[in-house]
Amino acid sequence: MSVDLFFAVPLLVRDVEPAIHEAIHAKVSAYLKSEGARRDVVPSPEESVTTSYYHPEASILQDAELNELEALVIGAAKSFIEDTLKLPPRRLEVERAWINIFEPGAQEAQHTHDGSLLSCSYYVDAPENCGCIVFPDPIGARRSYRQFTQTAGPDLLTRADIAVAPAPGRLVMFESWLPHAVQCNKSDKPRISIAINLREAPEPAVAESARARAGDAKPAHAASSPVPSTTGEHTRSDGKPFLFNDLFEIHGNIGIDLQPIKDEIPTVVLDNLLKHPDRVRDVIGSTPATNWKHEPGGRNFVDYYDCRLRFPIRHPNSLISVAQQAISQVYGITTRPADASVDVNWFMQIDPRRADFAVPHSDITEQVRRSYTCILYLNSPDECSGGTAFFRYKPTNSLTFDEGYARAVKDDSRIGETGLDYWPEATGEHWEIVGTTDMVPGRLLIFPSEFFPAAYHHVDSFLAFPRLTLAFWMVI
Repeated sequence: MSVDLFFAVPLLVRDVEPAIHEAIHAKVSAYLKSEGARRDVVPSPEESVTTSYYHPEASILQDAELNELEALVIGAAKSFIEDTLKLPPRRLEVERAWINIFEPGAQEAQHTHDGSLLSCSYYVDAPENCGCIVFPDPIGARRSYRQFTQTAGPDLLTRADIAVAPAPGRLVMFESWLPHAVQCNKSDKPRISIAINLREAPEPAVAESARARAGDAKPAHAASSPVPSTTGEHTRSDGKPFLFNDLFEIHGNIGIDLQPIKDEIPTVVLDNLLKHPDRVRDVIGSTPATNWKHEPGGRNFVDYYDCRLRFPIRHPNSLISVAQQAISQVYGITTRPADASVDVNWFMQIDPRRADFAVPHSDITEQVRRSYTCILYLNSPDECSGGTAFFRYKPTNSLTFDEGYARAVKDDSRIGETGLDYWPEATGEHWEIVGTTDMVPGRLLIFPSEFFPAAYHHVDSFLAFPRLTLAFWMVI
């Protein structure tokens, strides 16, 4: 005999890493002291909670700059949809986000968030005995039956409700139809949470159609680039604006491949990532290239172009999400974007190369405990050459940033990046190549930032067109 369980109700409960929660807590604390909070966080006319829910034009995620929380929620929601509900992948976005402050004695009656796809609550401050979020059995007939027959019990199959205790850094997520309530805060301190509703984002074609119906004007002309575009056939002629998430849309079911460099550097690659690689190159080729690393006396714009195009990003962002998933799966670490932007490095030689690789460096910074570097190759197949090389710093025999390297950089400017020259000096004295990852169109390369990478191209491949890579960093 077998027994099957039907009509299950999924509930996600996740405690985030302390470092992420501390960052969120600091931003929320600063926000609550701001003029915006004094304007938007007001007592509810219906409940005892103080909330920004009644100001629909406000969003706590933007007002408090909670990029890490937005990324965390979108990543959890994607997993909830695909892994828990077993539904096909879909584009998700935040519909609304607001802050709730339950002073001692405050509570909230049972309600739902009808119209949204998923809802969640993130606990910023949760003192002991401040009140659980309670989910009553949503099957009314069963709930009445339990009461009439007195068959309610402590097991999950017979409980009349489920109470989840809040904790600082805890995320609770559920389908928006599910009724829930908040118990009375019986502590002597406020209980502060952030509520977020998620919905399915419209497809690009739908969004473009909506803009057309709204009568969006077409720009008179596209901006010209101060440096040559990638190739002659990659010139945008439509002059239309673009959304980063649409331009850098990725394929579904991306395979994650651990490709360590000689079993010493745990590099990860995800291939064939981009859905629209040609359009990405078109846009970048017609975008003004911001001057970068242009120091007095430097070689930039003298015997090479080393430029940076910076694109702001907003979540949900599929490129960021796939990097988060890969890092979590391979390294067992939960991350968030280091910045609300990504950078396209636009490099092209003016004179023939003077070395096989750029200056080796480490992307580790003092501001974060751990970070991961993500590099996406954007060149077309016939333009690809070389890739990314990884190095050992010979004086200390180290593959990663260490005190010996840090001291040496201060004493000898030839070792580290100065912005004066793309090509390194005295390479044989300081650096030994350990291995390389090949440049492949649409390949995303991920590795811990403490290792020493550098652009690697052993022939003069980038005299006629630029070397294009997109870079961003994920931190814990």
